[in-house]
Amino acid sequence: MDFKSYLKTTAKNLDLEIEKLLKKNLVPATKEFIQSCKGGKRIRGTLVKLGFELTGKKSEEIIKIGAAYEIFHAAILIHDDIMDQSIVRRGKPSLHKRVGVAKAITLADYGFFLALQIIAESNFFEKSKIEALKLFARVAKDTAVGQIMDLEGLDPITTAKLKTAHYTISGPLQLGAILAGGSTDLIKVLGLFGENLGIAFQFQDDILDGQAERNVQQQAEHYATKAKKIIGKITQDVKMRKLLGSMADFVIERSK
Repeated sequence: MDFKSYLKTTAKNLDLEIEKLLKKNLVPATKEFIQSCKGGKRIRGTLVKLGFELTGKKSEEIIKIGAAYEIFHAAILIHDDIMDQSIVRRGKPSLHKRVGVAKAITLADYGFFLALQIIAESNFFEKSKIEALKLFARVAKDTAVGQIMDLEGLDPITTAKLKTAHYTISGPLQLGAILAGGSTDLIKVLGLFGENLGIAFQFQDDILDGQAERNVQQQAEHYATKAKKIIGKITQDVKMRKLLGSMADFVIERSK
């Protein structure tokens, strides 16, 4: 299976789980937040599942964690839209345009804390959950620092690592692997793989947004190639190696 097919299949399961989790935690004020969680490719939630499976294990419970990460992602996008004054998100008016800035910020905060609660209350081993929550908090902090660096126009590579790579690629992969009881070496090498591919992901975003400087396409391909060279250290499973290679290609070939 190539990554695009893997993503499509997993995304369907994530959509069902997100709907279930949000209905379970529903209060009247969160109805608009539920609408904000609909749509999107579900890349991050899918990578949580993939990180878990790279250890050789399977679990239906990991979809719940992937869904939590997608809820976290939806919350970040609400804040992003307010900062960027974006009026459209996923084909409909941005949340702050529908409910006002103050309520949108509060609903995003709800999403952050709900994601933490879902991870904390999952059925994985307590030690693994503690490590997963530590990582989740670190990724959230890095994302905030990366956003500040982006707003201030600081070093683009470091910004891409903190704002995009940790949050979009390495964080989800490591989160899944940690909950599966993956080794320290695996967690570390997933971090290296994710950092390189995450930088490529950000450069591709810049290209798609029309904000890229000259030679950015070459830089995106350079970092994707660096990520591919790490795959052999992640797994000996041939199918998983092909899936990760396909994932690297997907990152720089996607149209959004």
